[in-house]
Amino acid sequence: MNFLYLLTLLFTATVAVATATPAKVLSPTKRDGSSVVSAVNTISTQLVTLNTTVSSYPGGIEGTLSALQIQAETIQLEVDLKTAIKVTRQSANFTDAESQKVAEAFVTLEPQIASTLANIVAKKSDFDDGLLGIASLSFLVKFDLQELSILSKALGSAVQDKLSGTYAELAPLILNEISTAFKKAIAAYS
Repeated sequence: MNFLYLLTLLFTATVAVATATPAKVLSPTKRDGSSVVSAVNTISTQLVTLNTTVSSYPGGIEGTLSALQIQAETIQLEVDLKTAIKVTRQSANFTDAESQKVAEAFVTLEPQIASTLANIVAKKSDFDDGLLGIASLSFLVKFDLQELSILSKALGSAVQDKLSGTYAELAPLILNEISTAFKKAIAAYS
């Protein structure tokens, strides 16, 4: 196979995945705290999947297919975040009980985010030669990290606006941890 063919294949696959339509279309019905918890759990599951793939990513030419898989999983994570934002914005303000469950979901999610971002940072040298072993994918990783950071902030803000009393006051503690982890990861790729 020649280089141009492989590069074209890589580009085509990336564009196909990036422009894919999510399987589910959300209905405009009002949501509640349990719907938000479910959306956060979906994000959590996707993070575990992404973290596993990143952890086993070898870089270089042998990692080309894994790089495509990482990109597809990242795009799915973005879709999941957008869905969670929409579900949260459609929700009524949470009761104390709902606020507690949503807060617990975020407390569980934060270390998964930190672990995934730490693994992405640890794999920087592998992403530096990740495009067929001859070119860097770090620009794409940085872009994805920036997008995920923006979406994470939007979700955090939307959730904080719906939380009751004490939970709303404590939310910035977790949200700042997540924001700091993203800032460190983005800085590593800058």
